[in-house]
Amino acid sequence: MKRTIFYSWQSDLDSSVNRNFIEDALRRALKAIHREESIDPVLDRDTAGLSGSPSISESIFTKIIHADVFVADVSIINAGSGMRLTPNPNVLVELGYAVAQLGWDRILLVQNTCFGGPGDLPFDLRGRRVVSYELRQDAGDRSEARGLLQGRLETGLKAVLGSPTDISLQTGTKAPLWWGKWKIENNDVARGGQLFVREVGPAGFLFDLSVYDGAHMGELTAYARLVSADLAYSRIANGDSGEIGEIVFRKRLDSTRRVIDVDETESCSYYRGAGVLFAGSFVRNREALFDGGILNELDLSRLYHICGEYYDSLCLRFQGLHLSENLDEFPARVTVGGVRGLYSIMEGILMCADGGELWVAFIDDDVVRYFTTECEYKNRLPATIENWRARFKNIEVIFHSCVDFIPKRRS
Repeated sequence: MKRTIFYSWQSDLDSSVNRNFIEDALRRALKAIHREESIDPVLDRDTAGLSGSPSISESIFTKIIHADVFVADVSIINAGSGMRLTPNPNVLVELGYAVAQLGWDRILLVQNTCFGGPGDLPFDLRGRRVVSYELRQDAGDRSEARGLLQGRLETGLKAVLGSPTDISLQTGTKAPLWWGKWKIENNDVARGGQLFVREVGPAGFLFDLSVYDGAHMGELTAYARLVSADLAYSRIANGDSGEIGEIVFRKRLDSTRRVIDVDETESCSYYRGAGVLFAGSFVRNREALFDGGILNELDLSRLYHICGEYYDSLCLRFQGLHLSENLDEFPARVTVGGVRGLYSIMEGILMCADGGELWVAFIDDDVVRYFTTECEYKNRLPATIENWRARFKNIEVIFHSCVDFIPKRRS
């Protein structure tokens, strides 16, 4: 598996003890990792490998977005100047962009401590993962320093490249999540709103946003572009006026609650009544299948597309979760859910396979509703689900092959 390591270097210091020295140690470390691991790490930097005369800053930022690991030389460049100590400003700009795009878990900082130690770094960098070495310009034999740096880089890179969060979508209570329904928590029943992020891609998401304040309402469906892991914005034509409206989304984890703060930073008055704004703190209800590590964000979206209007009812049946045995010949993970004290009344079963295949059923009053992504099982139940419903075989099964999943707009 090819993995890209982007190297952000500086030329203020002697290249023999910094830029070239670090790059040489990086290449040796990557070569050693390739021999030991089932991955093919490749070193990249600035505009290397690009033809023509590309915009340097734009090309670098594009490469950072597509990198698996970002390595930055944050050695102090102005030791002894009497001025405030700092790494190279361009490196800091690239580092800030990498933090926004990749997150700190995929970043390694390298520092030649003969010009200043970790304590001399800007406040936000102290305590981060720093690979340090010491090499003076007048040093003779550099093999020992190179060997130490190579070994430390190998350890740091293996820790990042070997992290499962780098190669698969996360799940669990601390995992990032955009998809789903978010609501304004408000004790005033006359005010409120809902945000439905219903299709999430690598560059952005499609959303439905509605707000109300008394009889005044606003409703908007648009696309938001991701700026970073926790920030997105949407620019919308504000009617026929030629003006452009803007909505900004900021995602955060507030204790155990997921929150998206929405701001109407440029007027979107065409889509709302007077006195109401597309703004507020929208809170995500607990998603047991996601928080419990059963489904990731793409799985949730896929589940919604096959269940549509019944999705919320389905989720209510999965308050308590436990794993169960797969009785079918195809591989799948089986989860049974229910509401404590109400099993056999509010209960459901979910089967999911590694390829994204889903089979799900739940009790809904006097029927069992069944949904699947697989055409072969549109009109028949897998053996595992047949066994699950053995306790209530008298209840009719409704096979849903077509559901409404696009939200209905108010007329």
